[in-house]
Amino acid sequence: MKTLYLVRHAKASWDEHVSDWERPLTQVGVERAHKVARLLKSKKIKPNKIISSYAFRALNTAVIFAHDLKYPSAYIEVNQSIYEKRAIDILDMLRKQDDKHETIMLFGHDPSITELYNMLTRKLLLKFSTSSTAGIEFNIKNWKDLGNSAGKTLFIEPGK
Repeated sequence: MKTLYLVRHAKASWDEHVSDWERPLTQVGVERAHKVARLLKSKKIKPNKIISSYAFRALNTAVIFAHDLKYPSAYIEVNQSIYEKRAIDILDMLRKQDDKHETIMLFGHDPSITELYNMLTRKLLLKFSTSSTAGIEFNIKNWKDLGNSAGKTLFIEPGK
C-alpha cells in the first residue's frame, strides 16, 4: 500500500511588487496551515517524504507542516516538476519515487492539485481551497503503478 497526501499551499499575498513564485503567505494562511497540520498530527499522519513546489508559498506551507508533523525540514525535496505544471507532469514525477517511501506528502498549486486528485481517485472535486489536504490510499507496491487504478480517498481536510 502507498499513501499520497496532496496539499494546496496556504493563502498567499497578491502583492504586485513580487513575482508570482515569490508570493509570501498571509498571516491567515500561516494560521490555517498550522491548523490543518495539527489536525493531521492528531490523526497520527507522518509522511516518509515531503515534496514541494519551489514557489515560496508552497515551500513555506511545507515547512509549516513539516515542523508541526515533526518532519525534518532539511529533508523536504524541492521539485521543479510541480510549479506551473500539469497534473500529468506531477504524476510522472511521482511515479519515479523510491518505493521505500510508503507515504508521500506533496505541496503544490491549483488547478493541478485538484486535477491530480480527480485523476487519481476517478472522482470530481471542483477545487482545493488553500491549505486543503487530501489523503489517498493506493493498493500498489510500486510508485510506478500510481494512477493505474483509482485510489481510495481517506479524508479531505478543508483549509478553512
